[in-house]
Amino acid sequence: MGIPSAKPFFSEEDIESISREIPSILRSGRLILGPYTRRFETLFQEYCGVKRAVAVSSCTSALEITLRYYDVVGKEIIVPTNTFIATSNAVLYAGGQTVLADIKPDTLCLDPEDLRQRITPLTKGVIVVHIAGLPCPDINEIQTICKERGLFLIEDVAHAHGATINGKKTGSLGHAGCFSFYPTKVMTTGTGGMITTDDDNLADYAVSLRHHGVGNGLTHIINLGNDWLMDEVTALLGLYQLKALESNLAKRNAIARRYSEALAGTEGVRLFYVPSNIRHSYYKYATFLSPFIDRLKLTERMKEEYDIELGSIYDPPCHLQPVYQRLFGYCFGMYARADETLKHICCLPMFPQITPEEIDYVIKSFKSVLQESKREKITV
Repeated sequence: MGIPSAKPFFSEEDIESISREIPSILRSGRLILGPYTRRFETLFQEYCGVKRAVAVSSCTSALEITLRYYDVVGKEIIVPTNTFIATSNAVLYAGGQTVLADIKPDTLCLDPEDLRQRITPLTKGVIVVHIAGLPCPDINEIQTICKERGLFLIEDVAHAHGATINGKKTGSLGHAGCFSFYPTKVMTTGTGGMITTDDDNLADYAVSLRHHGVGNGLTHIINLGNDWLMDEVTALLGLYQLKALESNLAKRNAIARRYSEALAGTEGVRLFYVPSNIRHSYYKYATFLSPFIDRLKLTERMKEEYDIELGSIYDPPCHLQPVYQRLFGYCFGMYARADETLKHICCLPMFPQITPEEIDYVIKSFKSVLQESKREKITV
């Protein structure tokens, strides 16, 4: 199969343990809202350093629940254009108006200055996205802007499980954190999500909304909710992934160091700088390609000639997705830094079980294709 860009990881020991525990869940008859979900929530909130964690069906549902709690109907929510469209769609699902914002090329995260310029009297909140596993380095400035303007701040933590900035974990840096456990993420349950917060009212609201808006049971509906539950088997997977998270983060950082050491000074590629106060989770290992290199051609060559799959980071971004262009009239050039930057971002394979030999093969192959691209440019 070659080397994929990402791959879920469960150790053989964890697979055996999970296999032993699943029958007890099936025999219990308690397939939702049972002890595994409660334990997963408790351990996750302790890990993130927050008061509450509420397990849900996806990061998208986590975002929509949180946005509905803040009653965003008819209000503007600022979202970086460099994110998966689910982030901005959640605003629309909750009845709000998405206002896209540009990014900083050196972080790929929301630009605080662009954020300031997009705030209007209708603005009610901001969603910051920790791209590729890098906690937004400007989070303190964004927190200050939100506090000064009376805006709520939601973290989209789909990429950044366990990442830290100034010793604080992602998911504890805003009014709420919304996590994804999609198969490619730093930790996975197949599908699933989590809301983290210090706001008991938000957590209680989420508990209600995830199960059709229940109050005192399904005969007592107090909110307009949905079926956004995490099941017990999914929570079981989450428990084992959370237990392995620190070990897997160490492996991801070791892989990143190997890539960085080998690629430092390589012509045709520039590496991202990670500030010393940040622990990156390396959901992806991103690089900047030189302007003379066509990323799509490079990606095709790596796959066809070396059977190595490379990735990108939301290129095209939200404003260039056909559905948003059709519905809202977005076009190329409206977010100049995202338009110019994202087409040059290339991500190397990143998953805990990649072997040292595979890493060396990726590095050697990548350098070879970079050199070939340079020669072709000179020839032209």
